[in-house]
Amino acid sequence: MELDGRIAVVTGAASGMGLAAVKALAGAGATVYGMDLRQEDLDREFAGLERVRGHAADVSDSAAVNRVFDRVREDHGRLHVLVNAAGVATPNRAKQAWVDGINHRMTESFKSGEPYHPEFLDGISDEDFDRVVAINLNGTFYTIRAAVPLLKQSGSGSIINFASVAGLIGLPMPAYYPASKAAVVGLTKAVAAELAPFGIRVNALAPAGIRTAMLTASGDDHVQALLSLQPLKRLAEPDEIGRTVLFLASDAAGHYTGQTLAPSGGALML
Repeated sequence: MELDGRIAVVTGAASGMGLAAVKALAGAGATVYGMDLRQEDLDREFAGLERVRGHAADVSDSAAVNRVFDRVREDHGRLHVLVNAAGVATPNRAKQAWVDGINHRMTESFKSGEPYHPEFLDGISDEDFDRVVAINLNGTFYTIRAAVPLLKQSGSGSIINFASVAGLIGLPMPAYYPASKAAVVGLTKAVAAELAPFGIRVNALAPAGIRTAMLTASGDDHVQALLSLQPLKRLAEPDEIGRTVLFLASDAAGHYTGQTLAPSGGALML
């Protein structure tokens, strides 16, 4: 699966699955523009990588997103691949700690056999909900909108959006995350239908347990809760997801569009 001469943009590029996607695409010969919040993180992670350029931008800021794509237009005048890997599970660290505490109590209740019914709704502010949606959904829309003129210039292309298995099955968790990820699936289908006449394919990935810093920072309770949903009792490695991104970006996936692939260890079986 060679991508020699192709141009790609990856969001959430400085860590986890986004970084794995950058490495997979660049390893196949693509020139990759990686976006993340902090330039120092991009510079550190991209050191030694060929054909990879880092640009700090918040995907929830449409003007910042447009500036990165303006740079791609100035440098190349075209684009072949867009990977939307930027995303958050909670709006901030304080809320992550709140969620982790509830997950811990759920795990302990399972072990003891005592009933425990988590309640999240009353703890979600307007600002919490808006912030997660702004990154996970709005940011995906902003990058797609900015990328499409460049993809059309190429005459074909591939967009890969990161959803989540949480957006496809019912799980007790703060509603902003599954709501935003389910919306990414709907966005993927609508855009796939619109862009098919231009040879641009649009697909989504809906992972479950992936060994990323965002997941493992939540503690072993959260990891074990995820694994309890999966017939395959292990976390996937980010580079496994990177190889799936490479497949969807390549000509080998030429007849895939509007699809949601779930590398979920069997948590979702269609």
